[in-house]
Amino acid sequence: MPKFPSAFKLAVSALLLSALLAFPHAALAQEGGGHHDHGGHEASPLAGPLSWGFLTFGAVVIAAVSLILFTGGRPKSVTASDFEKLTGVGGYLAKMRLFSRNARLFMVHVVGMDVIYGTWMVVFNLYLLAVGFDVAFVGLRILLASIASAVASVPAGLISDRIGRKLSFILGDGIGAATSLIAISTQDPTLLLVTAVVGGAFGALHGVAEPAFMAENSENYERVHLFSVSDGTRTAAAIIGSALAGLASLMFTGVDAAAKVGLYQTVAYVGIGGWFASLIPAILLQQTAAHAPRLTPHASLTTRLFGNVKHPERIWQLTAPEVIIGLGAGFTLPLLNVFFKQNLGSPEVEIGATFAAGQAFLVVGSFLAPLLAARLGKVKSIALTRLASIPFILLIAFSSDVGSAFGSVLTVAGLAYIARITLMNMAGPVRSAFGMEILDPAERGTQVGIQLAVSSALSGAASYFGARLMDAGDFRTPFFIMAGCYLLATALFWQFFAGRERQLAPVGVAAEAEAAAAGD
Repeated sequence: MPKFPSAFKLAVSALLLSALLAFPHAALAQEGGGHHDHGGHEASPLAGPLSWGFLTFGAVVIAAVSLILFTGGRPKSVTASDFEKLTGVGGYLAKMRLFSRNARLFMVHVVGMDVIYGTWMVVFNLYLLAVGFDVAFVGLRILLASIASAVASVPAGLISDRIGRKLSFILGDGIGAATSLIAISTQDPTLLLVTAVVGGAFGALHGVAEPAFMAENSENYERVHLFSVSDGTRTAAAIIGSALAGLASLMFTGVDAAAKVGLYQTVAYVGIGGWFASLIPAILLQQTAAHAPRLTPHASLTTRLFGNVKHPERIWQLTAPEVIIGLGAGFTLPLLNVFFKQNLGSPEVEIGATFAAGQAFLVVGSFLAPLLAARLGKVKSIALTRLASIPFILLIAFSSDVGSAFGSVLTVAGLAYIARITLMNMAGPVRSAFGMEILDPAERGTQVGIQLAVSSALSGAASYFGARLMDAGDFRTPFFIMAGCYLLATALFWQFFAGRERQLAPVGVAAEAEAAAAGD
């Protein structure tokens, strides 16, 4: 019997799991009548149980991770050899107990802040449409937020290196939560655009600080494990937010337009409350040493911004593929709820259930990512999973045609969405860990800032043009562009790093080796 590559087995497993999850979604769509027009359809009786099931899943994952992290003592001294000896399920759980206090508090922080991600992803754009704005305005708001994030990202990296990651989280998330609260409470177009700009700028401060913080609070040998568990836990929190948004709309089916606006606001308030609460563990974090370079008082602006860069080629090679992915993603991802609502006629509860389903499998994928990286290597696991997601981007684009042939548009779109988000993002923690470990600590914030700056600018422009296309009734072209960008980015990443993983020793390891050689 022939042996199939591990990546092939992984892709098939993800599809089978997605199919199992989508089976009730298929029944849900069939009860709704197969193909749906822009007017939508009534939610299936299965929608409620599905949403409750996803909400329970997210809560169980968070409870289980919390139990593992905060029970049992952490050894005072752990070596890479000790870590590698921990194998199997028991070893995986034991590795989680080795995370530092700061890493554990950070996971509590992201659980609080990512509930709003789940709710916001479902309701905010629909809120804007419900109060009378068109899809073009939604795209304009995304564009302005992205431009603000782009302009602020490089300075944010410098600021984060100087003030430390703890204060970066408190400022970024505190002001981000406040601007979101204002945005969901107003119908004034000017204020909506202003909050987008302010929120985008301060969101950049958290965005550049997060991967650097996690790298600074972990050792090289445990970094992939930490990034993966953190990603899985925060995705579980987003599941809760998405499921809550769907359930709330189900409970108030048939209400008038004004009541629906109030419903969207109430759901968002719950998520924003979790965001504010996430500041408590952020305040409890222990500040780590800043890595800002020592500069002369008369140093130029360029020196102040980039004087800490020691590996410019690595920064370019890490940044370019992610920027292209951001460009492609911008055409569709911020507008997926609009795609499901206006193109497929999905009610809010089914949008929430679909998003929660994708996040549920992403949780599983995130927790499996360290095992995949250990088996295939970081570079290969990143490239293969990203490549495997591209056919499902195209399947979403053709879901109306393919779904009509099978009698259920929503089932095909839902399956494709679940497979795409799982395969594309499951190696995300591996990519983050890989990027941080091959850079010097002083340049990590700068690299993330540059990446976020360029990616945000291009993604925002893409979102605007994607919104214009969808507003004109073209729901396919954005997905074609997305697939092309993902293919190009994956090819570039492979070209830059294939066969070089062992050569690019983690910076800390290389420094230790040099020190040891100097002492001989």
